[in-house]
Amino acid sequence: MTIVKMSKILAGLFLGLIIFAPAANAQFASGSSSPINITADNVAYAGDKSILTGGVDVRQGDVRVLSDTMEVFTAGGGSLGQGDISKIIAIGNFYYLTPDQSVRGKQGIYTRSNDTFVVTGNVIMKQADGSVITGEKLFYNLTTQNARVVGSCKGRKCGSKGRVNILIKNTQNIAKSNS
Repeated sequence: MTIVKMSKILAGLFLGLIIFAPAANAQFASGSSSPINITADNVAYAGDKSILTGGVDVRQGDVRVLSDTMEVFTAGGGSLGQGDISKIIAIGNFYYLTPDQSVRGKQGIYTRSNDTFVVTGNVIMKQADGSVITGEKLFYNLTTQNARVVGSCKGRKCGSKGRVNILIKNTQNIAKSNS
């Protein structure tokens, strides 16, 4: 598993959310023109902020984002689907799911002004091949495609607790066992 591969897949999440408005070419899953389906228990509009609550489930094709609450901020005011999205905060039980990987954390924040997103709180990234990266925070810049995962503790004194942990599956053994 490579950070670059993981980063390109994750980019689809927030690239899609940037153009969340129901335009004809809106896309949530990278390269998809499928419709975006949003399910939540409630939606409220407060000026330039739309608040989706209660089991928020956003889908496009085979890409899915889940959270307890999602706050979508628009530049220049307007409700969801109106105006340019400036920031998205997905709070509580954040999941980003594709057929190839899953990312889990307590919160995911996208900020358009610097084209970055941050996933925080016991971040777990799993690839379809079984490889896993865990840490406290994932930082990703969509423009530069640079990713960084950090832990909450530094140095060997911590052991593996609180540090970034990487499990890379031996893909040669997997390929042989599938033969």
